[in-house]
Amino acid sequence: MYRDAINTREIATLAILSSLGGALSTFVGYLGNIINLSLGVPFGAGQFLAGLHVFWIVLIRVLVPRNGAGTFGGLLKGTVEMFTGSTHGIVIVIVSLMQGMLIDTFATIGGKPEEAGTGSRIIWWSGAGLAAASNVIVFQIFYFAGVPNLYIFIISLLAFCSGVIFAGYFAWETLEFLNDAGVMPYHLSSMRTSPSPTDKRNMIRRNIPAITITLFLVIGSTIYMTSIVHLGTDPNACEVEGLVETPYSFTHSMFADQMVTIEAELIGAYTQLPLANYSGVLVSTILNYAGVLPNAEWLMVIAVDGYSIPFELDTVMDDTQFLLTNADDGLWLIAAQYDGSQWVRQVTTLQVY
Repeated sequence: MYRDAINTREIATLAILSSLGGALSTFVGYLGNIINLSLGVPFGAGQFLAGLHVFWIVLIRVLVPRNGAGTFGGLLKGTVEMFTGSTHGIVIVIVSLMQGMLIDTFATIGGKPEEAGTGSRIIWWSGAGLAAASNVIVFQIFYFAGVPNLYIFIISLLAFCSGVIFAGYFAWETLEFLNDAGVMPYHLSSMRTSPSPTDKRNMIRRNIPAITITLFLVIGSTIYMTSIVHLGTDPNACEVEGLVETPYSFTHSMFADQMVTIEAELIGAYTQLPLANYSGVLVSTILNYAGVLPNAEWLMVIAVDGYSIPFELDTVMDDTQFLLTNADDGLWLIAAQYDGSQWVRQVTTLQVY
């Protein structure tokens, strides 16, 4: 129900869901990177999961049914996501804020959630789809220089469908489960068109999709945060490890007299960076200092979010245009003779194997 003053329960709900959503969105971003890598594209395919970012904002707006709750929840969620390791930095806050504003707008059009019939539900789900797709537009403004409009349209459509499915349908399934369990702040009697089952076993069976997606997010994010992502590390250092005689932590200050400058242009299938000068230390120099063992054959370059790219070691050791440079957000791998998708941002580990 709508009340004049926000209460403690609503404040706690907004804070908890925003924080949980922000932390889990970092994990979802990693899953998106895996999808991109598996399909051989630098970005875009991961938009299949875009709705999972908006899922939490929809929950917030329904559980805290007040104008502006989605916007504030999106702002807080984006801030938490930025501080839990998002590679997009402050841009992710802008993305999440835009998503929250769109959810608020469509919530106003769709009406009160406890009165949401089929028509209103379609409005809510459409808003979730547009909110999910809005991230593509924001990233286009900040990152996607030179990307064909057709590709932007395709990944926007993919993100929209993801929003309808994950932030619309699955969010509603989750809310209906909470409604059946009796923990909702108000009864959502019209959210479901069929009669609500009274048998607890039937209730759990009916809500398996919501339970499954929630468990997947919680368990997956826990594994990601504890075993994959590298948080709290020095952005200007990386670990050299694996099949080497002397593992160590690399910084540019260790090789101040061995810096080189190359000209390189990032040319990817869907984006590019113009020809520019990059100064840094050759990866071959970094590995020679560690002493590569004779049985080593590959080099894995790993980023802060778990994204990784393998390279043939012999090729790397002979490459005079393959270096680590310092950027504003940490170490970048400049791979001048490789496709743009193999340039790695925020490198944390060089693993020889």
